[in-house]
Amino acid sequence: MFVVGDLLAEALSQLPEDKRDVILLSYFLGMTDREISEQLNVVRQAISKRRSGILKELREYLEKEGFEWPET
Repeated sequence: MFVVGDLLAEALSQLPEDKRDVILLSYFLGMTDREISEQLNVVRQAISKRRSGILKELREYLEKEGFEWPET
């Protein structure tokens, strides 16, 4: 059985580098959309939209691998 951190690491490794960078810069380094846009040379407005799509991909991957979200 996967530990959540292992499963998340596997999910992140499946992403293309440009998508992985958005997640890592945002959630692991705590950078703002402005900082990420400057780092990746992408317009700031695109970062939020990209991140939403990437998070959807990650959720789908995790669920496919058997992760169950806690009840809220």
